[in-house]
Amino acid sequence: MKNLGTLFGYEMKKLWKRPMTWIAVLIFSAGMVYYAPIPFYHYDDTFTVVLADGQTISRQVTVEEQDRVSIEAPRLLSGQVMDEEFFQRAQDIRSKLASTELDTNLTGAYAYFQLVDPTYLGAYQLLGLKDNYLHRLDRFRENVESSWENHLTEEEISYWERMEEQIQQPFIYEPTDAPNRLFDVLGTMGIFIPVLVALCVCDLFSQEHRARTYPQIFASRQGRKYLFLAKLLAGGATSMLAAAIAVGAVIGSSLIRYGTWGWGAAIQLCRYMLSCSFPITAWQGILILTGMILVYALLCGALISVVSLWSGSGVAALAVGAALVGGQMLLVRMMSALDAFLTLPVVTAALYYLPMGLVNAAALNVRPLKYFFGLPLNPIQAGMLVYLTVSAALAAVCWLGWRRRAVSGV
Repeated sequence: MKNLGTLFGYEMKKLWKRPMTWIAVLIFSAGMVYYAPIPFYHYDDTFTVVLADGQTISRQVTVEEQDRVSIEAPRLLSGQVMDEEFFQRAQDIRSKLASTELDTNLTGAYAYFQLVDPTYLGAYQLLGLKDNYLHRLDRFRENVESSWENHLTEEEISYWERMEEQIQQPFIYEPTDAPNRLFDVLGTMGIFIPVLVALCVCDLFSQEHRARTYPQIFASRQGRKYLFLAKLLAGGATSMLAAAIAVGAVIGSSLIRYGTWGWGAAIQLCRYMLSCSFPITAWQGILILTGMILVYALLCGALISVVSLWSGSGVAALAVGAALVGGQMLLVRMMSALDAFLTLPVVTAALYYLPMGLVNAAALNVRPLKYFFGLPLNPIQAGMLVYLTVSAALAAVCWLGWRRRAVSGV
């Protein structure tokens, strides 16, 4: 084991001393950090509001002022109970406006929040979802009756209903703009992880082929076993470490810009997560998504290692990483054209485990369960199990390639 530890450290040093590894990690992380700020799409505009007493207020509001209101106004309600009174106070904003006032980007209630009082902006934005927060379990059962029972079994419905019953209610309001953006960015990161991993570990085995060092390596039967294991562990560790650095950079930049606002909110307050039935908070959802990214990075590292070993080419390994990214993006664009093909049971089962469906926040929403040896697993559990199993299988394929090299000596 001492030899294994020494060889593992040596292989890690070789991978992280390569300029390509650091350049790839730094550029990838910088790109994700650049993408991470919350986009508001505001412009310098003149807002106009007519109050109930006939008074008209009109003023040009700069982009900076609009951005500040969008970020800071929802924080004014942080910690308030989301009960009937909470939503009624937001609804009462309408009574302060002239009856002819209509909500647009520049008039009505949104102009009121910019020009008069921004306090209830956060609550007002959720008015359309009022029943989903006040009567959540009833809405869940209505969804079951209207559509979910068509693609969920009774056991799956019971599972998700038990999850729903554990969600703490009434909800406590927290602004979730920052966690929302993190879910978006981490989901996008998941698409491009194969390229990052390929740039970091493409030479894991191919460098031995280029340097023609296999004869020396295979001279010792005991040494070659330890070296293979050390290389495999170093490749997996490097893949996950590179992904962890990128994730850490994005989360760190979010915390610096926006602090921890919204991290403790129920995940159901996050955009697109309303149908999530897990009784978890936003930060727990981010932690789960981070775990999925790291496991996916491990899987990509195993696949890249197989190509690097069997082909003896770092370029081929890089091409596979690029193909994984391009293939997913192409599939997304072609889904409408392939609709009939994608409904086939075998294809549907395969799509369930694709990274574009599992390595993003959508995996936390209600979906069919998967069964392994009779044990029901939710999408996150099933995805991690399958990815780890496939990674182990790819490691076995690597071992076969290693033994083949040992026999041929090249």
